[in-house]
Amino acid sequence: MNPSDASVSPASRRRVQRSLALGSLTALTAAGTVFLFHRHGLEAGWGLMPLILKMLPAVPVAQAPVWVEFGAAFACGLAAAWVGSVVQPRRIAWGLVAAGVLLTVTQSMLLVMRHTVWEPLPAILAMVGGCLAASWRNALPTGATPWFKGRVSPALLDRLSQVSDLDFLSPAQRPGTVLTCRLLNEGALREILPAPDFLKLCENFRAKAAEVLLPHGACLDPTESTGVRAFFGLPLASDSAADDAVRAALALEKAFQFPETPGASGESPQQPVCGTGIATGTFTAGLTGNTYSVLGDAVEISRWLASLNSNYRTGTLLDAATHLRAGEIEDRPLEVLNPPEGAAMEIFHLLGTTGSVPMDELARRDAFRDAIILLRAGHAGDAMKRFADAGEGLTKPDPALEQFLAQAADQARRDAPASPPAGGPFIPLPLPPRRRLPFPRKLPRP
Repeated sequence: MNPSDASVSPASRRRVQRSLALGSLTALTAAGTVFLFHRHGLEAGWGLMPLILKMLPAVPVAQAPVWVEFGAAFACGLAAAWVGSVVQPRRIAWGLVAAGVLLTVTQSMLLVMRHTVWEPLPAILAMVGGCLAASWRNALPTGATPWFKGRVSPALLDRLSQVSDLDFLSPAQRPGTVLTCRLLNEGALREILPAPDFLKLCENFRAKAAEVLLPHGACLDPTESTGVRAFFGLPLASDSAADDAVRAALALEKAFQFPETPGASGESPQQPVCGTGIATGTFTAGLTGNTYSVLGDAVEISRWLASLNSNYRTGTLLDAATHLRAGEIEDRPLEVLNPPEGAAMEIFHLLGTTGSVPMDELARRDAFRDAIILLRAGHAGDAMKRFADAGEGLTKPDPALEQFLAQAADQARRDAPASPPAGGPFIPLPLPPRRRLPFPRKLPRP
């Protein structure tokens, strides 16, 4: 088999075949006008041949056989239909048809000089009609492309156009991952920037985010107005949806290196800051009306996680489902919190993908994880020591580490024994032996 044929899907072949069939039928109909011109054309002055005969010197001519004219016109129409169904872009196809029309008219003049009358108009109609019908049918949207144009990358759009089974468009419960990216200081920027500048900043933010997300297999959500939301694993199912979302979030962190925006009226400059939240779950997804819609609790969780980055001054936060589903990530646990809706969940700070994080940073991550486990178990003093280990060798500030270190120090002060009562020495009671913590160093993943 030719390697080039292997890349052509059966859906694409059927699309070309249908276009060619429609163009051939149109060419056949146009070529049938030969019988009308052959019977009444010269006498009634129809077509181009009477004009050609008036332009050329008088020579004895004879009418060409009708079946010869019909066969020639139909052959020209078939060739034009093939061009319209196969040749892309369409301007090249129409250029070839224009050249065929010019050649047909010229050939009819040469045939008159050779004493043969052949009406060129049926052949011209067959060529124009065949190419028009084939190219129009070939240009019609097929598959799922009408609902995803501009929402997915061109590569994914081509895959969707080649899918013959459109069952994935039917509303159903489908697994996937959602990513939400927002400007965390949108309110402050709105106050210090003139309205045109603020709207331009938001527009550039969404355009840049879409440019980064689409190559990672994202499907953009046009209903999100306060940021950018994208789905992974939808509309086509994918086993790597969580990992794709993680890689897209890391690409967003690198892409959004905003310059400082000068404030108006001498105010201090405000740095645009964005935060990303990723959540994995089951969505109600499908085609409703003229829109492919996705709804689910994970959508609101991802928006909440994106806003929560402002509390920890982090870039990307994950929910526990994404932490367990993604197999190629490095992250660290933060807290167990209650979202606005739903049960309490553990949130994680994304550090990078497997193999992309340096060993010294992984060691600090492990120390941070140990400290979080100790702090949750009530061992604030030991947690402070491990937080201190997590801060060794840092080359840039870690606001999340500083926040939890302060939390551990505050807890240690609350847990400290009270001063001994007056009138006698304080005799401390023996402490029970320390037991090994039942928490693993590395949180489980499936």
